[in-house]
Amino acid sequence: MNKLNIYYVGKRDLINFNYSTVDIQYSTLEECYKVLKDSSILSIDIETTRKFNRYGKIEGLDPYTSKIVMLQIGTKDIQFVIDTRYFNVKDILSKFKDKTFVGHNLKFEYKHIFHNYGVKLYNLYDTFIAEKILYNGLNLSNSLENLNKRYLDIEVDKSTRLEFLDIKDRPFTLKQIVYGAEDILYPLLIRDRQLTQAKRRGVAMCIDLEFLFIPVVAEMEYNGSNLDREKWTKIYEDNLKKYLDLKNKLNSYIIKNFSNTDFIERQLDLFNEDLKCSISWSSPIQVANFFKYLDICPKVDGKYTVNASVLKSFKIKHLDRIDDDYLWLIDTYLTMKETEKLTTTYGEDFFKYLNPISNKLHSNFNQIVNTGRLSSSKPNLQNIPSDESYRECFIASEGCKLITADYSGQETVVLANDSKDKNMLSFYKSGENDMHSYNAKMIFKGELKDLSLSEIKNKHPDLREKAKPVSFAIPYGGNGATIAENAGISLEEGDYIYNEYFNAFPGLKSYFKVCRNEALSQNYILIDNISGRKYFFSGNWRKDFKLKGKYERAAVNYKIQGTSGSITKLALINVFKYIRDNNLEDELKIILTVHDEIVLESKRNHSKHAKALEDAMLKGGLPWCKIVPLTAEAVIDDYWHQ
Repeated sequence: MNKLNIYYVGKRDLINFNYSTVDIQYSTLEECYKVLKDSSILSIDIETTRKFNRYGKIEGLDPYTSKIVMLQIGTKDIQFVIDTRYFNVKDILSKFKDKTFVGHNLKFEYKHIFHNYGVKLYNLYDTFIAEKILYNGLNLSNSLENLNKRYLDIEVDKSTRLEFLDIKDRPFTLKQIVYGAEDILYPLLIRDRQLTQAKRRGVAMCIDLEFLFIPVVAEMEYNGSNLDREKWTKIYEDNLKKYLDLKNKLNSYIIKNFSNTDFIERQLDLFNEDLKCSISWSSPIQVANFFKYLDICPKVDGKYTVNASVLKSFKIKHLDRIDDDYLWLIDTYLTMKETEKLTTTYGEDFFKYLNPISNKLHSNFNQIVNTGRLSSSKPNLQNIPSDESYRECFIASEGCKLITADYSGQETVVLANDSKDKNMLSFYKSGENDMHSYNAKMIFKGELKDLSLSEIKNKHPDLREKAKPVSFAIPYGGNGATIAENAGISLEEGDYIYNEYFNAFPGLKSYFKVCRNEALSQNYILIDNISGRKYFFSGNWRKDFKLKGKYERAAVNYKIQGTSGSITKLALINVFKYIRDNNLEDELKIILTVHDEIVLESKRNHSKHAKALEDAMLKGGLPWCKIVPLTAEAVIDDYWHQ
């Protein structure tokens, strides 16, 4: 284990180092540069504090409401801890910006350093991201405390981090300085061990891809998105009115048809004989009790439930025996619950996510979930309703335009390239672009065999709609019941479509079988053939039938999603490089990505940048989609275009 060798750049004589158990002494910024200028790899970390003390928990975490109080930078042999309240580190960071920086969760450092000093650090090694890739699926904590324990067998008290939130002008304690130095020494030591593991586990290329993506996701978070509050409020008010109307219809139905049951509450007023429905429609337990009374409540693991997906499946399976009134009841309840979610998740409470300084939405992007895709939170922009009315609320800054592009059928194209099914490839090579009509033609051969795809779309939209869920269900482990639920058809029809789909695309059936067998034999899913991204099995599927089924479904699902995720990330890296290489930082910004979609904000030269986005996305797909290329078409508008 390397010994701490700390040089402290701060106000002299405020701290007495004479009694320190570690090697520590005062230094200067000049000495810091002189000592570190020839090192190609540096470790970096910062500590932040609240800037305003009036914006709650985001202060200390968010760059707009936080202040950097300590910068730590160094090597295994020497660690500089700098009090940035009194020493400006912009110059030294600018001189070091092209070095490789090692740290833990460097997205945080990137945003804060850029905001405070205008310096961007591009060459990054992040122990947090590397660990997520190395042990994806194994449910291991990726915190620095756990990595210290796992790799170095040391315990570090991270509670010291909280002391900086209210540090103000107080001198750092010796404990805080040592803590800062440890946070740059340990990632360097962990890196050595991770590099060995990366080669052994075959994920080195995946790690390199994700490291290139860190500055992209950091700037995307930092840039944020504008929200039209007035339009958003109008949507909320319309949904609230719809929700209350549906709830009133349900209450009226109960009062009219079940007046002599316990589901009615009589007013305790001698002069008022009004009846009131006693069911709280926001309570799944109360609704389940009522549906159980009607004998239309499904069970899961022996328990009654009105979970939306379960209830939809139940309705499809029992269409023949459920009365029309009860079908109306189920549909109205499900619609009410969907509307209720819109009023709560996407109501006025959504405004709490607007940053008090930038007045924008700065979603927190989780760079890697199990499949390799991104997720986001606070707010979750990945689940914004696809309805154009919501998209129109995400608007360009004054004098700017938004450039939006998404891949055309990304996951289906990925599946065609990976499976090499002849009929799928034939469709794409024909130049057609309506996969849903093509699926319908292949499934309903008797009715549609001699029709063109445009004729199917115009003359047989019902059959096209029935075939539509296939593309989304089967690659994700769905079956006939899934198709029936998504299309709102009978289970018998769902099973028919499921079987005919595999008859139409026989290469898929063998491809899925190979994926499942390979995953079970290796005890991991090779998600991405190019980068080597893997998902490792954590449970003993040989003794757990449900777990085996889960892994078999994931063996196909994860490959499609993960490859698609890597493609979108590489496309974003290409856009980021275009901006950097052409010095367009003040003209063009990446503000959002959702699944296969990228949104840029442009000040000028919109058409030029739209073409560059299309080229970047085409280039991003080529390593994985060599037979059928992935294409994207950009749209320029004042809002996030669907």
